[in-house]
Amino acid sequence: MALLVLHCRANHRGIQKLLTDAFDHPLSTGSIHNLVQEAKDRAKIINQRQDLSQITLATQDETFHYNKPVLTGVDIRSLYCYLLSSENQRDFDTWGTHLLDLQNQGFNPERVLGDDASSIQSALQYVYPKVPYDLDNFHILRDLMELRRYFRNSLKSAITNRKTLQEKVNKSVLTVNNKTYHSQLNVALTKAQEARYLSQSIDTLVSWMQHDVLNMPGLAATLRYELFDFVLDELRKLAKQHPHRIQSICTTLKNQKYFLLAFTEVLDKKFEAIADEFVFPLEKIWEMCELQRCKNGSDRYAVRSVPLQDYFGIEFDDVEDAVLKALGSTERTSSMIENLHSRIKPYFLLRREIGFGYLDLLQFYLNHTPFQRSAKEERRGRTPAEILTEQSHPHWLEMLGFQRFQKAA
Repeated sequence: MALLVLHCRANHRGIQKLLTDAFDHPLSTGSIHNLVQEAKDRAKIINQRQDLSQITLATQDETFHYNKPVLTGVDIRSLYCYLLSSENQRDFDTWGTHLLDLQNQGFNPERVLGDDASSIQSALQYVYPKVPYDLDNFHILRDLMELRRYFRNSLKSAITNRKTLQEKVNKSVLTVNNKTYHSQLNVALTKAQEARYLSQSIDTLVSWMQHDVLNMPGLAATLRYELFDFVLDELRKLAKQHPHRIQSICTTLKNQKYFLLAFTEVLDKKFEAIADEFVFPLEKIWEMCELQRCKNGSDRYAVRSVPLQDYFGIEFDDVEDAVLKALGSTERTSSMIENLHSRIKPYFLLRREIGFGYLDLLQFYLNHTPFQRSAKEERRGRTPAEILTEQSHPHWLEMLGFQRFQKAA
């Protein structure tokens, strides 16, 4: 039953039809419900007994099913889902209650990443006053991309309008409308020039923010803060000419500045440890970090690495490996929670009701099913629970009390 519910995402009626048609084994929906309910109860117990003290970097968010919030939380390193709960509200009390329950399971992360939802931030600050909450870079970058797209489209519209009026002027040389079209064309030319200036300026500023300020490999922390302020000042100047959309982005960037750049402080501490270990200045470690913007093996990497190879000498490879390890263990986005949302959405698709223990069973299944593929080699063929605890566990069906079919020798 559990295989059909989870692997095949089948409902009880579908399971009943399969057993009848394929195996000539009629079974009532009540019996199916009881079997699945037993699995849900066992899954809930296992979920609640899991020690969460190994989670150091977590991310939390909310998704929705039929306009009802589903609270989610995942360990970024292992992708272990420590929270999956359908609720009527997503306020401070709801999040606070869940965090207190997680605290009893040993959940005590070093940092938490998420969006700017006030209820998540306030609840986390109340339950874990010393745990930093870093804002996810994905959402602000998405807003900046939307801003760039809007002004690119505005430029295209202005150019199209100018060309249309130019054609009307050319066709009305000997008509009474020529003067009117000329005046309209002059206005269109001015608007096209303004749109081009705005679009090109925003293109440049968004590119700097994306590739120089918020990109993981890059400049030292102090330089990023300076460039962030410069980009914000330039956007404010543009907002005076065209406040629509730009002003709201400026407000968001101003309010979220230190949260968005929190990952640079984490990198700075890790690079300080590397500098102490190899006895090199911190600035040179940041230069090694900036070098990682170039693809290893490319001509640009070869040219830019020459001064650092001369400086670090035989320790160049060791320092670079340490920097790469620091970059790989630092996060600036909550992409893993979005990954979780994409994995659970298909299970929600054909169900109007996801309560009554179904999410407990789904959470257990996701945490104890091996990854078939992953960009990170250490995850392939292993379950999130195994990665989190560094210990193997029986097959998830056996953990739920089912006996697996064994082929005869």
